[in-house]
Amino acid sequence: MRTVYQFKHNKRQIAAIQNATRTTEEFGIEPTHGVVGTDEWWSNIQSGRLLVHTLRGLISRVYMGSMRDWPEFSLTVPTGETTNWTREADSDELFQMYVEGRAIELDYVLQNHRKKSWDKGSQTKMVLAIRIEEDA
Repeated sequence: MRTVYQFKHNKRQIAAIQNATRTTEEFGIEPTHGVVGTDEWWSNIQSGRLLVHTLRGLISRVYMGSMRDWPEFSLTVPTGETTNWTREADSDELFQMYVEGRAIELDYVLQNHRKKSWDKGSQTKMVLAIRIEEDA
């Protein structure tokens, strides 16, 4: 397995989430385990206070979602359940590893949007890392 994405390297997204969380009540993530991307937040992940979930399965579909402008993939686990995710990668080269039929592992944490946000604080899955097999 090759690591194609690590949230900790996505400085622009981390900064945007932190800015939204610190400057508004309508956007961002509830800082229940610290503000996303801070030392406190990462410490809560390391200690297990913010639980990391891992999905293992196959890339069953690679496509453009939303209005055909958002790169997504479907991950199917051995039980047959399929979930859809954004294709994230730390480089253009790694982005090309999203190929149907390849094994994939995805780590995420559950967080809540702000209570005054458009979805009233619903739960969101924040991807921490994605690993894909190098050969299908």
